[in-house]
Amino acid sequence: MSIAPQIRLWDILQTKFKAKALQEKVYIEYDKVKADAWDRRNMRVEFNPNKLTHEEMLWLKQNIIDYMEDDGFTRLDLAFDFEDDLSDYYAMTDKSVKKTIFYGRNGKPETKYFGVRDSDRFIRIYNKKQERKDNADIEVMSEHLWRVEIELKRDMVDYWNDCFNDLHILKPDWSSLEKVKDQAMIYMLIHEESTWGKLERRTKNKYREMLKSISEIDLTDLMKLTLKENEKQLQKQIEFWQREFRFWE
Repeated sequence: MSIAPQIRLWDILQTKFKAKALQEKVYIEYDKVKADAWDRRNMRVEFNPNKLTHEEMLWLKQNIIDYMEDDGFTRLDLAFDFEDDLSDYYAMTDKSVKKTIFYGRNGKPETKYFGVRDSDRFIRIYNKKQERKDNADIEVMSEHLWRVEIELKRDMVDYWNDCFNDLHILKPDWSSLEKVKDQAMIYMLIHEESTWGKLERRTKNKYREMLKSISEIDLTDLMKLTLKENEKQLQKQIEFWQREFRFWE
C-alpha cells in the first residue's frame, strides 16, 4: 500500500516551520532559535500511534523520525478504560499532590485531576462516555465508560512502567470501622476533600492507610496487572520509534 503523506506546511522561515502530515494525524514543529534559547531539541513530532496504520507508522519512522538527531520521548500517555461507574469510587495518592474535582449535573464527580498540567506526571480520571457525548455527540453503548489517563513528561517518561504505584482507586466501607470517631472522620474525608488540608502529615498517613484497609477493591491493582501483561509489547513499540527496530518481524 502506498502512503500519500499529504504534508501541509505553514509558518515557514529559515529557522523554523510547522507541518501536519498523514491526514493531519501527525504534527511537526521545527524551531532552531527557540531550541537554542531554551536548551532543548529543535524538532518536535506529536502523534498518537493508536490512530496510525502500520503503513503510516513505517512512513513516519523512515521519513521523519530516522532523520532526527538526539531523538527521544518528551511525553508518553497511558490510558485504562473501565466499564464501571468510577464516581462511586474514591481516588487518592500516597503522595501530596494537588487534587481537583469537577462535578456533573447529578452532583457526582465527573472528572478528577491529580497534579497540574505542566507537571512531570498528570493524572486524569473522567467519565469518557459523557465526554464523547458532549464533544462529539457519540453515544457509547456501554452503561458506563470511565478512563484513567496518566500523562508523563520529561524525566518521568523513563518510568512509564512504574508511574502510578502511589495511586489508589478504592471503594472504602467506612461503616465497617469499629470506632464511631473513625467512621465520622473517614466519611468526612471522602465527602469533603478540603478536610485533608486541615490534617497534619502523620494524621493524613494514618487515614490514608485506614482507607486502603477498609476497601476490598483497588482498581489500580488491575491497572498494574494489565500494564505488566502488556509491558513487553509496549517496550517493543517504544524501541521501534527510538532505534532501528523491525517491529513486525
